[in-house]
Parts: sequence; structure tokens; C-alpha cells
Amino acid sequence: MDRRTLVLGAGAAAMVGASGVRRAWADAMADAKKRGTLIIGMEAAYVPYEYFQNGKIIGYDCDIASVLCDKLGVKPQFVDTAWAGIIPALYAGKFDCIISGMTITAARAQKVLFSMPYADASNAVLARASDSDVNSAADLSGKMVGVQLGSAAAVIIQAYAAKLKAEGKPGYAGVKQYDHYPEAYEDLVNRRTDGVVNSISSLMVVMRDAPGQFKIVPGISDIKAYFGMAFRDQDTALRDFANTTLAGMKTDGTLSKLQERWFGGTMATPNTIPAVLP
Repeated sequence: MDRRTLVLGAGAAAMVGASGVRRAWADAMADAKKRGTLIIGMEAAYVPYEYFQNGKIIGYDCDIASVLCDKLGVKPQFVDTAWAGIIPALYAGKFDCIISGMTITAARAQKVLFSMPYADASNAVLARASDSDVNSAADLSGKMVGVQLGSAAAVIIQAYAAKLKAEGKPGYAGVKQYDHYPEAYEDLVNRRTDGVVNSISSLMVVMRDAPGQFKIVPGISDIKAYFGMAFRDQDTALRDFANTTLAGMKTDGTLSKLQERWFGGTMATPNTIPAVLP
């Protein structure tokens, strides 16, 4: 699906766990209008969704956030945040929402409100183009696999390893987890791993920027997945406004133009969250 975590950690569990205890919050949309800024959490290390260029955070998510803020009548303020703690930081009031290539998953949907999908987060394997031994996800059995630490992909590969073993195969030789995906791609080039699992949309960009060096191998997951914006569970007004904005961007072609700019192609996304989630 993406680099992104399904494991929220003890801090998040304390804030949004089974106890049902919630911190009291004012309406995030009203606060943003009063303040004149919408504070947006993201980890700026995920090309092309958000990353630093010449000291400024840019990317697909940033452009979408800018359209959202224009409609809301405020300015965007991006807060670079370590991914492993981004949901706890949302509930700690560090920002108003998360727009950061977050996969809509069943586990996360119990903790945050998601917008409608705005990008494809389905997972695939990136392998070296010259590696004739890896032509399907099943070929990763006995191989070294790379993912980002705490990512949704890290959970996906665990499930796939169980599937391999159920079929009588040995599973992976090992799993290497990285703070950021570029480190994983570097290890793939240097043959320290045999496959890196990430979202298809992200891998499209890697393929575009290194023509002939890699190939995309399918089959790691049968579930279609998407990225969505994330909000605190009481911020329905801001979530609904985001949905209206995204729907308008899909209708008038704005979203497709941004996808062409950042990915070199478009992605079909539904206007509702799928019933079956990863």
C-alpha cells in the first residue's frame, strides 16, 4: 500500500484506544479559519507526495492541500513529522489533519476519520530489471525484502510471508526496514535486498526517474488500496469539506492534472471509502 504504518504505538493507544477516552477539541475547521492557517502534518520524505526541495516542502499532497486551503480561505502550514508518531501527534494537537500519503486501512479507520480516496495505494514489488529470479511476488520466497519501518507495506509482507509458508515455501530470507524509502531503493540497487514493497504510484515515479533500472512485480496483495486524508474523529466538518473539495477536483480535472504532473499518469479513485480495506 504505502510506506505508512498500521502500528500506532502506545502513545496513540492511550489517546484513541479501546478505553474511548478523547481529549476535548474545538472544531478544527473553525479554528483554522480563525487562525488563517490550516496546519497539516506530513512526513516530508516520500517523493512525490511530499519532500524537501531547496528548503521547502513540495509534492502532490502539498498541491492538493493548497487547493483545499484556497477553498477554505486559509494558508497551508506544513509540519514535517516522523511517521511513526504522526497519528499520536494529530491527537496531541500538533496539527489539524494529516495529508501525507496515508493508506486507508481497517485499523486506522478505527482511530481517525478518512477522506475519500485521492490516490492509488495498492502495493507491488520493485525489483532490479536485471534480476531474472524475481518475476512475481512468490519469487520473494528465500529472498531479502525491504520496506519502510512501520509501513503498511511492512504489514502486507508479513501476511504474504504467511501465505508463502502455507504453500510450503520457506518465506523470506529476511526483512530490512528503513527510516525512509530512498534508503531501501539504494540497497536494492546495491543488491543488499531483492525486492522493495511500496505503493504502485510511488514505484511509478522511481521507474520514471531511473529508466531501465527497475521493474514492478505484482501479486504481493489482492486488496485494492487507496490514500486518504486523515482527521481527528470529531472533526467531521473538516473531513466533509475535504470530501467536497476532492470531489470537485475530480470533476473539473484538477486532480488528474496534478497526477500527470507528479506521477506521469492518472489514477482512478472512488468517491467513497471501499467496504473492504487492507
